[in-house]
Amino acid sequence: MTIKEALLLNGGPVIKSVKEFGRIGLIAAVPLVINGLNEGKLDWRIIVVAVAIAVLKAIDKLLHEVGKESKTEGLITGLVRF
Repeated sequence: MTIKEALLLNGGPVIKSVKEFGRIGLIAAVPLVINGLNEGKLDWRIIVVAVAIAVLKAIDKLLHEVGKESKTEGLITGLVRF
């Protein structure tokens, strides 16, 4: 199976990476919002960093899932290679 076929196969890897983004985003958002409401202001720089981390984690998950589907050894390890 090619990488393109693995990406298009029922949207599996894409759906899993979107779910990963949602999970990480939600886990990161709750304490940031609570802290921001407590202080009376939201620090947008921290929110941007949290979103960037969630996006990188989603890309890592996508690469891993596509690597598993296409049996591409270099992609199985994802973005961080461990």
